Amino acid sequence: MCLPPSNNLSGNLMFDSLPIENAAKEFTEMAERSLLSNERMTLKFESLNSGINAEVIKTSTGPVITVLGGMISHPRMNKNVLSLLLCHELGHYLGGPPLKSRNGWSSTEGQADYFSGEKCAHELGMNEIDFLESALSLTKIYAEVTREASPELDRCDESIVQRTFYGYPKVQCRLDTIIAGWRNERRPACWYFE
Repeated sequence: MCLPPSNNLSGNLMFDSLPIENAAKEFTEMAERSLLSNERMTLKFESLNSGINAEVIKTSTGPVITVLGGMISHPRMNKNVLSLLLCHELGHYLGGPPLKSRNGWSSTEGQADYFSGEKCAHELGMNEIDFLESALSLTKIYAEVTREASPELDRCDESIVQRTFYGYPKVQCRLDTIIAGWRNERRPACWYFE
């Protein structure tokens, strides 16, 4: 899962679905062309579920990514933010180690964030300005859900872990990680221990 479960159950999930549909189509085409050459990916949007969340599951034919209605209709959501969210979920499937468990298949949250910037956003052809705006918007959504301070582009999480953190890093750390991936820099020490 991208985020912990949300109790934010808004009754009105009205939004313009065309940009979301276009982003989903473009993302699926890119992923199947370049990242999932031998597999098919399925995207599901659950508009009746108002949770602010997304998840990926592994099937025999490829990943299935589900995005809930509260995330789709969030005021910060747009084509690029959705694409980066989908990159994060695909990062759980393709991001590699560190994995959530010894015998598991899913990359940790930090590694999925890193993959989203390092590989996926570049494959989508995002420019740096759109990428940075999207990374900031996505992590601000995370901050709202987790009730953390809003992340900023001009600061960084200076904490240093003594061992790799396998849970959800703080949102500033997550923003730092997505950007480090984009710039092909080391994974931040706020979640990753070398």
